[in-house]
Amino acid sequence: MSNAQTEARLRRLLAELLQKDTDQLKLDEDLLMALDLDSLAALRMLAAVEKRFNVRFPDDQLSELRTLGRLVEAIDATLTQEKPQ
Repeated sequence: MSNAQTEARLRRLLAELLQKDTDQLKLDEDLLMALDLDSLAALRMLAAVEKRFNVRFPDDQLSELRTLGRLVEAIDATLTQEKPQ
């Protein structure tokens, strides 16, 4: 999956999950601030992302996944690592 495809799927998921417009989100914008999420909502969002994309983010990296761009990179990196050689 390309970064653009991952980004599009992620934007759709966030819009569906949070009932907010995600079209104008910038890749480097802090999602918690832009979408007005508290820490519990952010964890629920990450859990939904993991489930939808069938990935697992290491717990020690969750605090780094605060932007759309970082989430796209993390999803794509995880999916690339899981592909059979």
